[in-house]
Amino acid sequence: MKGKRFAVIGLGHFGAYALRVLYDAGCEVIAIDLDAEAVKEAAEFSERAVVADATDVQALESLGVADVDVAIVSLGERMDVITLAALHLKELGVPNIAVKSLSEEHGRILKAIGVNEIVHPEKDAATRLARRLVRQDVLEYLPLMPGYSIIEIKAPEEFVGRSLRELALRNRLQVQLIGIQRGGLHGELKIVPRAEDVIEEGDLMILLGAERDLDRIREIDLHGKHG
Repeated sequence: MKGKRFAVIGLGHFGAYALRVLYDAGCEVIAIDLDAEAVKEAAEFSERAVVADATDVQALESLGVADVDVAIVSLGERMDVITLAALHLKELGVPNIAVKSLSEEHGRILKAIGVNEIVHPEKDAATRLARRLVRQDVLEYLPLMPGYSIIEIKAPEEFVGRSLRELALRNRLQVQLIGIQRGGLHGELKIVPRAEDVIEEGDLMILLGAERDLDRIREIDLHGKHG
């Protein structure tokens, strides 16, 4: 992210968290909100923190928002305010706009006006939690797009001592192993492991694929077939 310029518009819980993550990553950020107290708190985590109305396109333009690479919008519970702010960002030519949406219907409106990324925090968090709780071996779940996700699982006992070539997950299930974490959650992370790498007891496997295929990971018959 370094080198990119961001605008965070709306400094409630969602916006404030995003701001701090960007600040910690070394990004340049303009922080904007109508609440002077929120702006004051954001000042130490931003290049510039300003009290301004995001529905005023001239105010946004005067702050240099047209020059940012990414704008993140999180403006409370008023659909008209959020939508108008997103529309102004499109008019200013901001190339990448992410907006916290209020509902599925609101998300469709935002998509129609050209918003690049629509965020449903409660839905996404609930989905991730439910997916983890449904399967006891899933430690983390990250949805990518409808029907596809990344999961982190404890290596099944029957995988231990076998090489990735022997497991042949991609050929058997069209699932891609993109990383192995050795030594638990805080252990060494090996990205894009090699075919000759062997799964060890306690390994965590990071897998990418269609959810229907990921759900079948334990059905693999290591003698050559899957159930």
